Amino acid sequence: MKSQHLLLFLFVICTTTLSAQADKKLLIEPLTGNFYVYTTYNTYQESKVRANGVYLVTKKGVVLFDTPWDTTQFQPLLDSIYSRHQKKVIMAFATHWHSDKTAGLAYYKQLGIKTYTTQFTDELSKKNNAKRASFLMTKDTSFVVDQCQFETYYPGEGHTQDNIVIWFPKEKILLGGCLMKGAKDKNLGFLGDGNTNEYANTLLKVQQKYSNPKFIITTHSDWRDINSLKNSIKLAKQLAPSSKELRHVVLFGWKANANKDSIEIAIKAFGELPKQIKTIKNYEWGENNSPEKLNQGLTHCFVLTFSSEKDRDDYLVHPTHIAFTKLLPNILDKVTVLDYWINK
Repeated sequence: MKSQHLLLFLFVICTTTLSAQADKKLLIEPLTGNFYVYTTYNTYQESKVRANGVYLVTKKGVVLFDTPWDTTQFQPLLDSIYSRHQKKVIMAFATHWHSDKTAGLAYYKQLGIKTYTTQFTDELSKKNNAKRASFLMTKDTSFVVDQCQFETYYPGEGHTQDNIVIWFPKEKILLGGCLMKGAKDKNLGFLGDGNTNEYANTLLKVQQKYSNPKFIITTHSDWRDINSLKNSIKLAKQLAPSSKELRHVVLFGWKANANKDSIEIAIKAFGELPKQIKTIKNYEWGENNSPEKLNQGLTHCFVLTFSSEKDRDDYLVHPTHIAFTKLLPNILDKVTVLDYWINK
């Protein structure tokens, strides 16, 4: 009986703790040494989404990296930091122009806190009516605050045009921000302001420059798994357009008694397929004029280009393609189809 009461007690305690964490608006967790990860929350597409930031405690004061996404937590974060460490925030950085990074810049600036972004971020913030910083970095910059060193690095476009990362060399902490997603994430999140063509190259530059981080802090994911950069590169490579092209070659030979008007209708219908089937990247056709006379009765060639075998397979079963093939039985004498990946 006592064991049942104990289990019930533990269940209630556990449930209460989880519920309290879920309702909490501000969470602060130790990272390593004088570094802490703080988390606020906001709603995106009807779901509660976390936003992680980092702060560093020095003898001179606290340095904040990215501001709270939740606008109600600007002051509570300052109060919590002072309560824990008896230190005031003296500097605040934002790693790109989106509000999950910059929302608190104006609030902190009016309190006398030095706020920093890159000049590129400031230009985009001005253009998009986002909050702006007092001090602008025109290039990758190193800082030393009470013997604590860190550096900013712009690797190129990815999540946004202006996203930077911040590196702490002594502790080997990489603040990846929104440029990186968690080790178990299945996608790279919002890409409306990003560059999907360059995303993978940008992440590879980060990996090459900072090859052995001990901690990688991502914004919207669990930051405890060090494989977040590796997974982000994998996801980004899937975004880049493939340079491979699949050719689908169709050769027709018509029946001797085939009606010319019916042949013209079929050729025209073939040419309409790319307008209705989006997986067709390119289409061209032509009539045989080879002097070698080796075409064996095949007179018309149609070449379609696809990005993948799946795109080709989707085309073959597309209702519009099926409807087109029903124009052929009474006029088609022979057909040859050849598919190949191009080699450049």
